[in-house]
Amino acid sequence: MKKSQFVLSATLLGTVLSVIVGIVTFNETKFQLIAQMREDVRQLEDKLSAELARYSELPAVLATDPRLVALLADSAPKQQVVEINRLLVRWASRLEADTVYLLNRQGTTMAASNWQSQASFVGQNYAYRPYYQQAIKGGKGAYYALGSRSGKRGYYFSYPVRDSNQQDLLGVLVIKVDLSIIEQVWKYQTFDYLLTDPQGVIFYSSNPEWVYQTLTTLPTPQKQSIQRSRRYGDTPLIPLSQFQHPRQLGDNAVISLGLDASARQPMLMTTHTISQADWQLYGLTPISTLYPYVFQAVILFITFYFLVTVIVLAWWQRLAAQRQLARLNQNLERKVARRTQSLQASNLQLRDTLHQYERTQQVLKQTQSELVQAAKMATLGEMSAGINHEINQPLAAMRTYTENSQRLLAKARYQDVEANLAKTLELIQMISDIVARFKIFAKKSQTRTGTLDVVPLLHAAVSLTKSRWLRQGITVQLPSHSSPLYVIADAILLEQVLVNLLTNAIDAVSSTPDPCIRFETQHDESRLELRVIDNGKGMDSETMAQVFTPFFTTKETGLGLGLTISKRILESLHGQLIANTNPTGGTIMIIRLPVPTKESE
Repeated sequence: MKKSQFVLSATLLGTVLSVIVGIVTFNETKFQLIAQMREDVRQLEDKLSAELARYSELPAVLATDPRLVALLADSAPKQQVVEINRLLVRWASRLEADTVYLLNRQGTTMAASNWQSQASFVGQNYAYRPYYQQAIKGGKGAYYALGSRSGKRGYYFSYPVRDSNQQDLLGVLVIKVDLSIIEQVWKYQTFDYLLTDPQGVIFYSSNPEWVYQTLTTLPTPQKQSIQRSRRYGDTPLIPLSQFQHPRQLGDNAVISLGLDASARQPMLMTTHTISQADWQLYGLTPISTLYPYVFQAVILFITFYFLVTVIVLAWWQRLAAQRQLARLNQNLERKVARRTQSLQASNLQLRDTLHQYERTQQVLKQTQSELVQAAKMATLGEMSAGINHEINQPLAAMRTYTENSQRLLAKARYQDVEANLAKTLELIQMISDIVARFKIFAKKSQTRTGTLDVVPLLHAAVSLTKSRWLRQGITVQLPSHSSPLYVIADAILLEQVLVNLLTNAIDAVSSTPDPCIRFETQHDESRLELRVIDNGKGMDSETMAQVFTPFFTTKETGLGLGLTISKRILESLHGQLIANTNPTGGTIMIIRLPVPTKESE
C-alpha cells in the first residue's frame, strides 16, 4: 500500500469514527442533562408542595375564631372592627402570609390585614373569585391569580365561617400566600424552569419574557374566558410553541420555544405534575448546551486518532525501511549485530512494558477505589430526598414545641415549658443522629479490615434507606439476635454493600403488591452467610447470568455498576456475593464473609 493510499484510508476512517463519537456523546450528554433536570424538577416540586401544604389547613383552623363570627353576624360593636383588623395583621405576620382577609356572605371584604394600606381590600367585593365561590358552597377553596388591587401574584386558600352552632354559613376567611420561595429556589438552578396552570398558562418562569404567556395554543373561547376573568391581568397569552394541547408535550421531549415563531429555540424538556395545586412544572435547557461537549469529545478523539495514525505510519515506514535494508545487506556479521540490537531493544521495551504494567496496576487500584466512592456518592444522592424528609419532620415538630413554649411562658406554666424543651432536645438529637449516619456512610474507606459486628451495620443500612421504603409502603424485616454476629471485614465498605443490595431490593419490589424485604443469617465456624430476600418479580436466567457484568442493568436509569462494585468489595474482603432466584418469587442476594477464628484473633 502506498503512503497516499494509507493517508486517504485513515482520513476516511477517522471521519466516520468522529461522526460516531459525536453522535454517541450527544446522546449520552442529552441523557445526563435530562436526568439532572428530572431530579431538579422533582426537588422543586417537593419544596413547592411543602410550601402549599403549610397553609392549606390554616383557614379551617382560624375560621372558628368567635371574634370573626361576631363580626359577620353583626353582633360586634363598631370599635371591635379595628381590633379584628389588627388581629388579622398579627395572623398574617405570624403565618408569613401576604394578606389575611374576611369576606361576608355577599363576598364583600369586612376586615383585612392590609386595612391601612392604599391597596386595602376592605370594602372590595370578591364574589367573582373562584376561591370565594368554592368556600361559600361549604368546602375548602384554593386558587392562583394576580391580585386585582395589588397586582401581586399569590395563591389563595379559603374556608367558610359558620355561626356558633356550626349551622349557618356567615362568610369566608381567605389567606393569600406570596410564593416567593419559587424565586429563592430558582436562584440556585442551572436550567430554565416554568410553572403552568391546567390550561397551560405560564405564571412562573426563570425567563421573565415567558411569564403570563401560554405553553401551547389556547382555543379562542378559553383564551377569551381567561382574559375576561383578569386572572393574569391584561396579558395577550402568546403561545410559545406550535402545539395545541399540553398533553402533546411528552416527558424528555425536544420542543421549540419562543415568543417569535420564526426564531424559536430547540430545547430539551422534562415535566412533573404538582398534584396538590394541579400545576405542571417544566425543566428546560437549550439543545445548544450539548454542542460544546460534543465538540470537545470530537476534538479529543481526533487528537488521539491523529497521534495513533502518525505512530502507525511511522511504524509502517520504519518496517519498510528495515525490509529494504535487509535485502541490501548480505553481510552476516551485520545481520547478527542488527539482530542483537533488535534483541536489546526488545529487552528494553519489555522492561518498559513491565514498568508500565506496574504503573497501570497502581492506577487501576486507585480507579477502583474512586469508583467505589463514586458509587457511594451516587447512592447518597438518590437518598437526598429522604434526608430532606427525615430532617424536615423533626424541624417542623421543634417549631411547634417552640411556639407552644412561648405561649406557656406567657402563662407562667414553667413545668410544661420544661417538658417541651426536653422534647425539643430529643428532636435535636434525632437530627444529629440522622446527619451522623449519612456522614459515616459518605466517608471514604481505606479498606481497614478487622473484626466487627454485622448487626449494627444491618440497622444502619436499613436506617439510611428508611425514607424510601417507608414512602413506598415496603415492609423490612430484620433478624432478631441477642448476641453479636462477628465477621472479618471493613465496616464502611460492608455498609456500602448492604445499602446497595437494600436499594436494589427496594427498586425490585416497588411495583409488587404487599412488598417485603427481609434479612436472614446463617453461620458456622468458618463463615457467616447473610441473605437479602425480596418478593419482587425476580430475574430470568439470562438476566441472572449477566447480573454482575459491568454496565449491565435492567433499570431505566443507572450505570449498572452497583452489583459489580459490591461483588469486588466482598472479594477484596475474601468473601462472596451470590445471586439466586427465590422459589416463592423474587431474588435472594447472598453475602458470605469469613468469621474470626482463634488463629486470626
